[in-house]
Amino acid sequence: MKGLDERLKQIFVELTSINAVSGEEAPVADYITAFAERLGLTCQRDNAYELSGGNTGNVIIEILGGGDFLMASHMDTPRPIAGLRRQFLEDRITSDGTTPLGVDDRAGLSSILYALENAVRDGVLEPCTLLFTVCEETTLAGSIYFIPKPQLKYGFIFDSYLTPGHFVSQTCGAINFEFVIKGKSAHAGISPEKGINAIKVAAEAITKFPFGWVDEVTNANIGSVAGGKNTNVVCDEVHMKGELRTDFVSHGDKLMTNILKDFNDVCHNYGATMESKYFWDFLPYNITADDLPFKHFAQIAASLGLEAVPKKSMGGSDANALNAKGIKTINLGVGAQNPHGNDEFILYEDFQKASLIAYKLLTTKFNK
Repeated sequence: MKGLDERLKQIFVELTSINAVSGEEAPVADYITAFAERLGLTCQRDNAYELSGGNTGNVIIEILGGGDFLMASHMDTPRPIAGLRRQFLEDRITSDGTTPLGVDDRAGLSSILYALENAVRDGVLEPCTLLFTVCEETTLAGSIYFIPKPQLKYGFIFDSYLTPGHFVSQTCGAINFEFVIKGKSAHAGISPEKGINAIKVAAEAITKFPFGWVDEVTNANIGSVAGGKNTNVVCDEVHMKGELRTDFVSHGDKLMTNILKDFNDVCHNYGATMESKYFWDFLPYNITADDLPFKHFAQIAASLGLEAVPKKSMGGSDANALNAKGIKTINLGVGAQNPHGNDEFILYEDFQKASLIAYKLLTTKFNK
C-alpha cells in the first residue's frame, strides 16, 4: 500500500495548517466542531480551560447516546508547526526538516475524523463517545478535567508512535518535583566565609541522587538546575526540577522520601535549608487481556488481519488520566514516528491502517 487516500490526506493537511500548541487549541476545536456539525452531529465543549489556563475546553461528541466506550486524541502539538512545509514522499509524509510535522497528534485526529465521515456516509455508526482533549503535551489538563458519564467504562486513545496493531497496555507513573536550596549570600571576594554557597550544597546533594535506572521499573532525573547572579556574590539560592518514573505508587513515594532525606541531611550539614514540593503528574496503569479495551481491540485487529500486540511504555498520555478515573483505556499505535522532532513522519500504510481501526471501532458492535 503505497498511496494515501486523498480525503484522509486533505483532512491531515487542513489540521496541520492550524498552529495550536498547548493552551491555544481553540482553532482546532473550531475545526472539529464545524466538521462534526456538517455531518449532522452535535458537539459539546466543557470548561477544561479553567484547569488548563488555555483558550478552549475539550470537544465531546456523544454518538447515539454516547455508548459505553470512548475514542480520543489530543488537539495540541508540543511545538509550533507554523510555516510547515509537508513532503509527500513515496511511502510517507514528512516535513522539510525545518519544523515538526505535527503528526503527534494530528494523525490521530485525522484518523478519527476521516473514519467518522465515512461511517456517517455509510449509515453504520454504533454508540460511542468521541473526546478531543487540550494540553495533553503539557499537563494532561483536558483528560484530567474531563467528567465522564457513568455509562463510560473503557476507552481508546489514538496517540502512540507504535505501528497500528500495537498498543500501550501498561505505563509507569511519574512524580514531578521541585527543590529550592537556600544558603546565605555574602561578598565572594571580601568575606566568603560569611556566606553559605547554595551551589556547593546543591552539588553535594546531587551526588546522592539516583540518576538513570534505579531498578528495572524505575528511573530518575534532575533536568533543570539554576542559581546564582554574579561572580562576586556567594550564591544563596539554587532551584532544581526533576522527575521519577516507576510502575508502583508506593515505590515512588518511598524513593521520594529517601531523596528528600538525603538532600535535607546535606543542607543541614552546611547550615542551609531546602524547600520542596512534589506531586504525581500521572499515575501508572496496567490493562490485562481480561479487560474490555484489550478484548475489544483484539477483536477489531483480528477483523483487519492485524495482531493485537500489547506494549509497556515509560511515557504518559491521556490514557493515564482516564485510567485514574476508572475508565480502562489503552493507547493505540497510529504510526506517528519520531514524535516531537523535526524528523517526524508517518507511513501511508500505517496512516490508512489507523483510520481503518477507527472506522471499525465506530461501526462494529463489540461481542463482549
